[in-house]
Amino acid sequence: MKALIVIDMQEEYVGQKRNKKRYPYDSEQLIKNINSRIATYEQRTNAVIYIKNKGKSDRVSDLVAEMLLVSDLVYEKSKASCFSDQSLLIYLMDKSINEIELVGVDGNSCIGFSALDGIKHSFSILVSLSCIGIANAERFTATREKLLKTNVTIID
Repeated sequence: MKALIVIDMQEEYVGQKRNKKRYPYDSEQLIKNINSRIATYEQRTNAVIYIKNKGKSDRVSDLVAEMLLVSDLVYEKSKASCFSDQSLLIYLMDKSINEIELVGVDGNSCIGFSALDGIKHSFSILVSLSCIGIANAERFTATREKLLKTNVTIID
């Protein structure tokens, strides 16, 4: 079974009032691409999961208003990897989900760490470059190589 995990598509990171120097994503295009992927995915499996980053604080910003919400499966994480949330792992195992596509922000941090951690948990991981935000493209060259070496599937 497959699932789509939408990571950190929150106001703080991709919203209009975000720190654009720190989070320089083309948010409008990224949201459009992810929404398109969500719509396609939801028709196939109904397994769309949203992850919110709460970091080291208890303040969690909302998902961006433009984000297509097709499920009430929302988990919070305080570490870079979404798989650090035990309740998410339990859900995935209960539903026999073994293939996961990751979308959201950022390719060098939460997406990258989640992909590597997902492989460690024996999931098949797919990352579509059109559906991830990357703040530092130069750094992502090394991240991409690391992901490919660990059997993460990357598509353009």
